Amino acid sequence: MNLITFAIGDIHGCFDKLQSLLTACEGIGAGWRARFLFVGDYIDRGADSKHVLDFLIGRQIDQSDRFVCLRGNHEEMLIRAADKHRSDRDLMTWWGNGGEQTLESYRVDDPSDLPPKHLDWMRNLPLQIRDTHRLFVHAGIRPGVAPSSQSAEDLLWMREPFLSSEEDHGVLVVHGHTPTPSRKPDLRPNRLNIDTGACFGGPLTAAAFSDKESAPLFFITDSGEISTPGE
Repeated sequence: MNLITFAIGDIHGCFDKLQSLLTACEGIGAGWRARFLFVGDYIDRGADSKHVLDFLIGRQIDQSDRFVCLRGNHEEMLIRAADKHRSDRDLMTWWGNGGEQTLESYRVDDPSDLPPKHLDWMRNLPLQIRDTHRLFVHAGIRPGVAPSSQSAEDLLWMREPFLSSEEDHGVLVVHGHTPTPSRKPDLRPNRLNIDTGACFGGPLTAAAFSDKESAPLFFITDSGEISTPGE
């Protein structure tokens, strides 16, 4: 059975959109061996960060070969804010970037009071995954630097010079982190941005890939809308 990989953009606590998107992907992926790869930022800003993490952690335990999760910069901010050696800046940076909504979803007052299972899960998430044709990261890469030599800071936070670079990276870099103004995936010859601003009123989007070529087969949103590259 052929493999289809659904790469899913930044969720940011939008649990209903996540459920709807996965249902749509499962329906259209019937007859394929489906894998789901998430590029990070599961928490903050949206109302249901706890439900999102409960769901993803459960799926990874039950179906680790089908559900693969990367760490995003929001998970990184929370890890730092929950650390016993945190600074006031660590706490306020996370809180000011949607952390308040995450605390409300867990019904706690301090990030250190989040379930240890959830914090440990975030700490152990990988920063990049590579297959034959693609490199999956949260934010981007530093052009001209080999994937194995990328810093955590760049993989989690990169915008420029990555977004404007026309350099051939050797693989298609699939990422999120920077919401697209059009609320549609942004496909370039060297990269694909799948953060379509789910927490800002846009859709939650997945890009579907086969294991035979780098370009996406199609895009699908949580509403079930399907589009092809170039539309």
